[in-house]
Amino acid sequence: MKISPQCPACLLNRVYMESSIATEDEEKINRAVEEAIKILAKRFPERGINAVIATEMHRKVYEVLGVEDPYKKLKDRANEVALRFLPAIRDFVEKHDDRFRAAAIAAIIGNTFDYGVMGHEVAEESFMEYFKKQFSKLVIDHTPEIKELCSGKVVYLTDNAGEIVFDTLLMAEIKKICEKLTVVVRGKPILSDATLSDAKLAGVDRIADEVLTNGEGAIGIIEEELPAETLERLENADVIMAKGMANYECLSDSWFKPIAFMLTAKCGPVAKDIGVEVGDMIAMLRL
Repeated sequence: MKISPQCPACLLNRVYMESSIATEDEEKINRAVEEAIKILAKRFPERGINAVIATEMHRKVYEVLGVEDPYKKLKDRANEVALRFLPAIRDFVEKHDDRFRAAAIAAIIGNTFDYGVMGHEVAEESFMEYFKKQFSKLVIDHTPEIKELCSGKVVYLTDNAGEIVFDTLLMAEIKKICEKLTVVVRGKPILSDATLSDAKLAGVDRIADEVLTNGEGAIGIIEEELPAETLERLENADVIMAKGMANYECLSDSWFKPIAFMLTAKCGPVAKDIGVEVGDMIAMLRL
């Protein structure tokens, strides 16, 4: 998915947000925003992939700010909130006859744990109420076809901290039927995305056959940055479960197939590209 004219405003808003979290030094914040604008001015005319451009921008901003993980407190809070609600959501999922579909919906609702998207708010204290309201509202529902492909080798691409806690419900259902489950997290901190430490906190390592990374911590999947082992798993997967908008942006036109895109469309450009409305939830298989 190529960058949209709406994307720059959101990208710069997030740059300012993370800069303000990281420091009160106005000069540093100014320099961070300035460097981000330079990259955007250079990359936007090329009409590349939004998540790839965003990756370059945020890496430069982190360098200017002198921080490794400005979202650490937000990620910790997201994990804490998700873990608090996990038992109730697990009970909710287990009451359904089709637990695979119920777990998939739970994981997609968990995709709302995304800080920094303009116009999107994370429901924290009222999350259970939000969860019950959203449940069963899949606008695109290919879960039966996705489940069938999960009998083989499955690669699960995670997205945000907090969200990864609810992903474990779907991972557990996949593990019951798959030949091998590989989970991929970010190799380094970037935005509020899940890393190895978040995966371990969520218990992913106790479910999956292996937990790998995307290398340098790109927002989504940048093929040339992937470790050889991760690339091999993607190339040979019977299905790739791709959570979140960044993975969609990177892989919507990818040669990797088949891919199950599982996300909440939290912004206009992604929603338009998929053909849904902002706020819609999808479990969409592309063969």
